[in-house]
Amino acid sequence: MKRASVAITSALVVLMLLISSATAGGKGDAGSARQRWSQFWADRQAAAVWRGLHPKPALPLPKTHGVPAVPNAWTTLRGVRQISRDTSTPRGGSEPDTQAEPYIAMDPNNPRHVVAVFQQGRFPDGGSVGPGYATSKDGGRTWVTDEFPGVTTDRGGFWDRASDPWVAFGPDGAVYAVLIAFQEVACDSGITVSRSDDGGITWNPPVEAQHDTSCAVFNDKESITVDTDPDSPHEGRVYITWDRVSAGQPIQLKYSDDRGQTWSSMKSVSGSVSGVGANVLAQPNGNVSVVYIDLNNGFEVVQTSTNGGDTWGPIVNIGLDEASSPFDQRVNCDLPTFAVDSRTSFMYVGWCDARFRADGLNDILVWKSINGGSTWTGPVKVNADSSGSGQGHLNVGLAALNHVVHAFYLVRKNSGGVWSNFVVQRYSHSEDDGVTYSSEIPVGPKTDLTYAAQAGGKFLGDYIGIAAGLTTAHPVWCRASRPPQPETYHQTTWSAVIIQ
Repeated sequence: MKRASVAITSALVVLMLLISSATAGGKGDAGSARQRWSQFWADRQAAAVWRGLHPKPALPLPKTHGVPAVPNAWTTLRGVRQISRDTSTPRGGSEPDTQAEPYIAMDPNNPRHVVAVFQQGRFPDGGSVGPGYATSKDGGRTWVTDEFPGVTTDRGGFWDRASDPWVAFGPDGAVYAVLIAFQEVACDSGITVSRSDDGGITWNPPVEAQHDTSCAVFNDKESITVDTDPDSPHEGRVYITWDRVSAGQPIQLKYSDDRGQTWSSMKSVSGSVSGVGANVLAQPNGNVSVVYIDLNNGFEVVQTSTNGGDTWGPIVNIGLDEASSPFDQRVNCDLPTFAVDSRTSFMYVGWCDARFRADGLNDILVWKSINGGSTWTGPVKVNADSSGSGQGHLNVGLAALNHVVHAFYLVRKNSGGVWSNFVVQRYSHSEDDGVTYSSEIPVGPKTDLTYAAQAGGKFLGDYIGIAAGLTTAHPVWCRASRPPQPETYHQTTWSAVIIQ
């Protein structure tokens, strides 16, 4: 029955991709790549919903779950607060007062210095009016927040819309934010990188790391990282990776050795293999790895470069994607989250997955590699509840440092097939290199999806984030709640401090 389920799931994904390609044209007609991109995400959500509506017999639970490492560690919660509200100018068709899809990074030289990024003014059919940022230099007590300048037309930029914000620190404290950007009518799509030299308070004009004008190309779902290890031969190198929707959907990469001012030629990571969810991180030895979903077989996979991103090793399968999804909420929680422990070099990849559930709901599962991504063990289940609990786990962010793995995720109640309209945030951690997870705690007030953005379903984002130092962790999420004045939407960005 396991083989049959895998075959059905893989066949469904392939079928949806073929339908998407056939219905969107794909012959270079105006907007065709963007249409295929939009249809692709709708199909991924449909496939995840299908898996949830057709649960299979659960696999045996992992034997390693449920043994607490150090009781009561990492359970002190402070500084839970809203850190930003939509500062963009509403436009026709946009959803005013919506922030979505947050990510966060911590300064490797100063754990009190964190920067979060997010969309603002979401459009139901993709992108946002003007993504923003929130910066704290005092451990999350106070925040400076605004919209990125010079990216979209809302703040003097070229692009109509931007999306998928991601952020990373350099070894010198510079902050880099990457976005995909595109036009509403013209076929231009690209990737912009903004740098801040004052730690995320102000930002330099964005640099276009990629700009395509062909209707047959669309640049999608990027991420960014910087090699910060002083012993690495590529210290300071900035990497961006993304999937490039064209004839297929291959994973691409570029790098910069001059703090994001100029960029290398495009490096093919996956060759002819189509993928999505590219997530890039540097290892302490200077190797760089990209995790993504292989759309050919439905596996979450990793590839590693040992020469700074110029050439790439073989695809290594981590585990089959078996995520499910609420029918009315877009989560895409099978997008892989990726963490590397800079002290141990251990690598962790996680996503939401229903393989251990007979009720079609997700657990949070994490895989580990101790040899630079060559082989993987797992999965280990993070959440303590199991099939029948009525708790569906949606989206997850991971961070890892000094043998501690941090997991931050969303939970939505399902009672007799009826989904609650409320979402809550949860945190759990491991102090034994990801062998066991314990001490799940609630984080912050609940989300009310009544006031959430809409993008193929109620939309808080395709991902969330968490950053961690030796004694503190900072999760970030977007929360929908009753607005202070009557309006359709109200979705803001929140953070908290979890203390060892």
